[in-house]
Amino acid sequence: MARQNFIGLVVSQGKMNKTVKVQVERKTFNRIINKEIMKRKNFLVHDEGNIAREGDIVRIEACRPLSAKKNFAIAEIRKNKGSQFAKYDQVAKQQVLLEENVKTKEFLDRRAKTELEIKNNSSLISDLSFIAKGVVTAQGELSAEETEKIAQIKEKYGIKSWPPQKEVLELEIQTLKEKVRSLQDTIDFVDPVLSKLMEEEYAARVDDLLKEVSKKEPSELKKGVKKNILRKYLLKNPEAAREKFRDVIEQVKSQ
Repeated sequence: MARQNFIGLVVSQGKMNKTVKVQVERKTFNRIINKEIMKRKNFLVHDEGNIAREGDIVRIEACRPLSAKKNFAIAEIRKNKGSQFAKYDQVAKQQVLLEENVKTKEFLDRRAKTELEIKNNSSLISDLSFIAKGVVTAQGELSAEETEKIAQIKEKYGIKSWPPQKEVLELEIQTLKEKVRSLQDTIDFVDPVLSKLMEEEYAARVDDLLKEVSKKEPSELKKGVKKNILRKYLLKNPEAAREKFRDVIEQVKSQ
């Protein structure tokens, strides 16, 4: 007599040794709705070599009862997806650990660089404070060692007179302030010029520009798309835009 065979999915390796849970999907006829439906049933299956992994597609075969609920054994592993998942999981953990180590090293390098910059800036500030103190103090009260140190500091930073006529230290906040001011000027320049360029009299010049910066023909673009492309061009190339539309800018300013 032929033994029962089913194809199923290993859904759990369970806590018992040499035992896995396999889910089998079968068609059954439901007399109430008079249709075939799919039903899932879980089997406790004997796995002699403990080789099946969660996610594997296996063929199970009926065998002599091994316990009250275990009447099937694994006959064949059709697809070892579970083993591949387990291997991938292990590799992924190693990859994540490696990436975390790289990020940690980058963070430590940035912190060390920042600490060095702070130390250097602190050294510069203390040097300048020493010069200021030496200038305020009468020359006769300075020792020869202090006078020599002030001369060395001035030579180090290229200071000819006090207070210095140039910026010895360019602070980051000053740079950011200048960038924000420049960006604000660009934004203030873009909106009125853009509105002016969208007027009918400048359509030909705008189309010429769109032929250079757009992949499509100007005739294929809607008005809103043209406006967006033109705005992006004005924001990214403010100097070139000022040169190209000098007359338009002058008209906007005169209004």
